[in-house]
Amino acid sequence: MRFTLLLTAMLMTFSAAKAETFDAIAALINNEAISCYQIESEADNMLRQMKANGVDQQMPRSEIFKRILDNKITKALQLQEAARLELSVGSDEVAQAVQNVEQANNLAPGQLKEALALQGVDFETYQEELRDQILTGKLINIAVRSNVSISEEALKEYHRKYFAKPVPRREVQVAQIFLPLPSEPTPAELAEVRNRAIEIHAQLSAGKPFGKIAALFSASQEAGQDGIMGWFMESGIAQRFSPVLELPVGAITQPIRSPSGFHILKAVQERWKEPAISGESYDEVHARHILLQIPSFSDDKTRAKIFDRAERIASDMKNASDEEFAERAKEISQGPSSGKGGDLGWFRRGMMVPEFETAAFALEAGGTSGVVESSFGLHIIRTVAKRHVDPHSLEAHRDNITEILTNVEMQERLPRWIASLKSKATIEIRECTDTQ
Repeated sequence: MRFTLLLTAMLMTFSAAKAETFDAIAALINNEAISCYQIESEADNMLRQMKANGVDQQMPRSEIFKRILDNKITKALQLQEAARLELSVGSDEVAQAVQNVEQANNLAPGQLKEALALQGVDFETYQEELRDQILTGKLINIAVRSNVSISEEALKEYHRKYFAKPVPRREVQVAQIFLPLPSEPTPAELAEVRNRAIEIHAQLSAGKPFGKIAALFSASQEAGQDGIMGWFMESGIAQRFSPVLELPVGAITQPIRSPSGFHILKAVQERWKEPAISGESYDEVHARHILLQIPSFSDDKTRAKIFDRAERIASDMKNASDEEFAERAKEISQGPSSGKGGDLGWFRRGMMVPEFETAAFALEAGGTSGVVESSFGLHIIRTVAKRHVDPHSLEAHRDNITEILTNVEMQERLPRWIASLKSKATIEIRECTDTQ
């Protein structure tokens, strides 16, 4: 009874207009609703932060409302796309993410929950945000990153410029304030965003803190972390943003136009990265395998049957071509690489379990092993190729260079992909009463 009376008293404190706000819809995204209450609550929080931080309000409340709504639309579309692709995040992944945050902030296990409580943040809500971030990351890897292909010519050119004769290189920590544009902006919309970028640039030039301005005005994912994008070297950032790498620490660029909006970049810190000590040359093997797992509960008879099957497979594969081995691996291998024909790529000594490594390196290129037992199960190994790697060679740095150039390409592709999600969606924007 006491709970009922308390609930009734709480409900009576809301005006009729506010009650309508709870039910009012700010937008429908493919029939998924975003309420006016959600947007208005975040707008109120942003305005309070602006006042507390002494930041001049350059945007009317309606514009703040629009910015928050756009962010929520983007998030809703990404989560809908993840659901369409049947992507999910397990509780173990969320737990690992929490552990990573605790380690990064020098917190003991369980202390993150206490630290969030002191800031008035509900731990379950925080976990849901983490879950959404992990899910969005998976989606972007599948929908965008997996489609990036770096040419052999680009790899060779980057290697020639920065790895063939390594010298110390300047690395700059870059922060950004990002003001988005609609996918097909009108001249009026373009002028409005450009003028806002100029106004923000003037505030920054007058000494306003970059991090606070980013938190309040930037639409980038890094806005809440002072706009920090990360550390970048020459050729490690999109060409249009490269002027920031020439700036002294603390300086900012003029507003930079991109297809997705306007960017103001800051050189936050710098460091000189010495070339990695190359060390000695080494051997690598490119191998495939067929894996048969032995369940932990298996008795001697079951183990013998699995061994016998592995022996027969090894015998069948002894004179098989690489294509035949790959096809058989796709059909029967029980390892995670089965979908790739058992392909494990190139590896050097120390990267595989000892039994597997010894057998793979002992084979000649094109050779197939007998049955090799390890802690993972029974392997039939195919050594596809072998090579001797010079530590200064392209092959020694291929993975690193590929990642650098992929990240550069992602800076251009990710905004375009988000814009494409919006263009294909059915989005209905409605009016909320409290936006002035």
